[in-house]
Amino acid sequence: MNYAILLSLLNFILLSRLCLVLRDKAVTRKDIFILGGIPLLVFPFLQVNLVWFLLLFYLLVHPFIYHITEKNETTLNKTRALVLLLHIVILGLLCSPVFNLNVNGLPKEITGFIDEVMIPESDVGISDMINSQIFVFGFLMILNEMNIVLRYLFRVMGLDALGKNGEEVDEGEYNTGRLIGMLERIFVFLFVLLGQYTAIGFILAAKGVARFQDFKSRTFAEYVLIGTLLSSLLAMAMGYFVKLVL
Repeated sequence: MNYAILLSLLNFILLSRLCLVLRDKAVTRKDIFILGGIPLLVFPFLQVNLVWFLLLFYLLVHPFIYHITEKNETTLNKTRALVLLLHIVILGLLCSPVFNLNVNGLPKEITGFIDEVMIPESDVGISDMINSQIFVFGFLMILNEMNIVLRYLFRVMGLDALGKNGEEVDEGEYNTGRLIGMLERIFVFLFVLLGQYTAIGFILAAKGVARFQDFKSRTFAEYVLIGTLLSSLLAMAMGYFVKLVL
């Protein structure tokens, strides 16, 4: 398995999917260009052969998978999670030993430039590049993909978004809550990697204090508690995964 290429492809796809952050509607034409364009940045680093053309065909076609599968907005998060799983399976197959997908000389020239000019006292190797890509993969996963999983779990459990008064939340308040959750997952992810588990408790406690006046409604308090615990659990799981691999 060529993990360097696989991780690069997945990271570019995850980066392109950031255009879907805070979006609960089907992809637009602009999104299709973003989803299809960003992953193509990996091609200057790959050797041109038959698999190169197969990969190019898939990456050019894959944005339209979103357009086809996102007709039903009630299953949007489930669909996006399944599409990401499809990406992992297909790209994993193309990067497997079954196919001959390899990098050209450009990555070696870049690492050589880093060694000689930017960080002359260090020796940047393939393992360092892979470790960096693993970290980026985990970070991008908690930014958007964990939110998709979280929203899907909420729908499965029959939990609708609630405002501070226990009423239906408006879009502005809803997006603010999701941004807070995103920052929360970033801190939890980084603290797990750094082994600062006490700081995770501090973040969760700080969030509780900030929301204290809004917890008069038991329904809203339970909704926030479930969301916070699920969000933190997903971020911790991703942090432990990255830490284990590294």
